[in-house]
Amino acid sequence: MIKTLAAAALLLMLAGCSAPLTAQPVAGKPSPVGPPPPPMPDDPIACAADVQQCPDGSYVSRNPANGCAFEACPDAGRP
Repeated sequence: MIKTLAAAALLLMLAGCSAPLTAQPVAGKPSPVGPPPPPMPDDPIACAADVQQCPDGSYVSRNPANGCAFEACPDAGRP
């Protein structure tokens, strides 16, 4: 009796999982048109998150405005 009840409960759960969650579109009726996608920027959005250690021990990261090149070290160009 318990096995039959468990099997029936399992079948009901499986039948509920296979039911479609959304209504199917009606044949011959087109879907409504959605909004256009947002414009894509021409600039790179993000650079790699790595850093470079400078001779003085500080770190510099990449600059997206400079083609993702590393920033200059603070002591660069000093005699």
